[in-house]
Amino acid sequence: MRTLFKILGGLVLLLVVTIIVAPMLIDPNDYREEIQAVVKDKTGRDLSINGDLNLSIFPWVGVGINEVSLSNATGFNAEYFAEIQEANVKVKLLPLLSRQVEVSTVVLKGMRLNLAKDKRGKTNWEDMIQSSAEGDKKPSDTNADQASGAALGAIAIGGVQIVDASISWDDASKGESYNLTDLGLSTDALSLGSPMGVELAFTVESSKPKATIRLKLDGDVVINEGLNKFDFQDLALAIDAAGEPVPNGAMKVDIATHLVADLAKSGSLTLDPMTIKFDDSTLSGKASVNNFDKPAVTFDLAVDTINIDRYLPKTATEGSQSSAGNSASVPPPAAVALIPVQTVRDLNINGLFVVKSLIVNGLTAQEASVKVVAKNGVLNSQQSVKKFYNGSYDGKTTVDARQNTPRISVKEQVTGVDIEPLMVDLMGESKVSGVANIKAALTTRGNTVAAFKSALNGTAQFSFEDGTVKGIDVAALIKQGEAVLKGDVSALAAQGTGETAFANMSGTAQITNGLVNNQDLLMASPLINIKGAGTANLVSEVLDYRLTLQRTKALSEAEQADAEDLKNMLIPVNVSGTFAKPSIKVDTKAIVLETQKEKIEEKKTELKEKLDEKIGEKLKGPAGDLLKSLF
Repeated sequence: MRTLFKILGGLVLLLVVTIIVAPMLIDPNDYREEIQAVVKDKTGRDLSINGDLNLSIFPWVGVGINEVSLSNATGFNAEYFAEIQEANVKVKLLPLLSRQVEVSTVVLKGMRLNLAKDKRGKTNWEDMIQSSAEGDKKPSDTNADQASGAALGAIAIGGVQIVDASISWDDASKGESYNLTDLGLSTDALSLGSPMGVELAFTVESSKPKATIRLKLDGDVVINEGLNKFDFQDLALAIDAAGEPVPNGAMKVDIATHLVADLAKSGSLTLDPMTIKFDDSTLSGKASVNNFDKPAVTFDLAVDTINIDRYLPKTATEGSQSSAGNSASVPPPAAVALIPVQTVRDLNINGLFVVKSLIVNGLTAQEASVKVVAKNGVLNSQQSVKKFYNGSYDGKTTVDARQNTPRISVKEQVTGVDIEPLMVDLMGESKVSGVANIKAALTTRGNTVAAFKSALNGTAQFSFEDGTVKGIDVAALIKQGEAVLKGDVSALAAQGTGETAFANMSGTAQITNGLVNNQDLLMASPLINIKGAGTANLVSEVLDYRLTLQRTKALSEAEQADAEDLKNMLIPVNVSGTFAKPSIKVDTKAIVLETQKEKIEEKKTELKEKLDEKIGEKLKGPAGDLLKSLF
């Protein structure tokens, strides 16, 4: 037994001496040339080791490198493919005897990685991966992957520390370049199944489009032993962006959430709860995505206030501020497909979005909501605005993309809405004012503006109270008609104030293949009643409409005393032309024929009597009687 102890003691002493003496006798720098030769043989690149190589054995077996660089591929501008100022990793010696691996904090400082693609589409790393790619053609071994996760679970890593790293990407084939700079990563000790603190920060700079984004992440992550589920707890993400594609040139976003990414099987991503603060808005709620191959999206989100116009392209925003008569946005070309059919078919969405205060296309709304359900090629949305220009709005839209030609149905109802400020905000001007109640049920099919118009069918009904119609001065039209009857044709050139006030206006419309047919327009006021009937062709944008005006009350005592006051006469007005250039004219011919009917009949009778007298004088007997009977 004593001999055995002497042997064991000698081995321990030998081990201690080896641990102490080995670093003194073995200098890893003596192997620089061998290391460089191996890298050259395997990659065809030149490895430069300008700093010291460090080796330690006890209590940590470790290696460290300093000032190391790898040359770039031929034909690329950057001198180096990669550079590292300092890197080291250590493994505790004694636990290795018990088959336990304890790794110290892995440190990487001053890494520079230059990735590039030339004009032909070739990258500067293809030459290094060709040989390894051939060896990777073996089928994946699921059991081996699981074993790797289990093996990593037996390794204790003290953490990861990356300081002052950068990665550049230069794509000459597209003329684009991106730089990721100031990359820093710091983690707590890695222990699978337990929370690990993570801090990450970096800056991304883009040349096309020109933009800079600064990102900072902080939180705890729990990684399962299978290495396929990542649970980010108390995750905080701050984004500071500036540049051309950023709305208004600059934007800050703060995100706080509990994020779970499960990469097993089909994969899933969950954010619950989630709060996003940007500009003057705060978005909160939850969202999830299941099955990354065919995503199924669910969400329940609410935002306190948001101005969507702030984030629209400049052309659309500028259009909303255009002069009177111009639309808020430029309509798309007639032949452009408006509905991405395949995208709608692939959608699987069930979500609710609520907005307390909203601005979009210049319109303001409060307490708005949109419920979206999309599945199997059918997209349904139910939208509601409880406070909308002193009224409310409710609507339902269905887009059916199961066939090659999409079908759309729309049902909308506007109740008690003050129409003038709404149209001013939307279009820059309003042709009508008053309190509006509108209901419409429409269907169409196609995928272009022209197709939508030509296939539009449905019904609509409307009423307005206490308003005005601009562009039609009914009082002036009536005065023109009365003047014409009195022989003053020059009155037709007189201009009115350009608007007509009414107490109430209502009507219905039948739309058939883009032709809007209204036969029951009725506008009433204390002085004037108006009836209207006709069509408006949405395809050709041609108007064919007739208004009938009637004065119901004299405008003055003089008119009441005037025996020729025609206040109860019906005055026809023709509305023709196009939507862009309508023509509104009094039908003078119809007025003259109607008002002079008695005089014409009298003149006809007088002429007939004179003719009979002449015939009687010239022809007598049966021949004369026969000729008279013809007249």
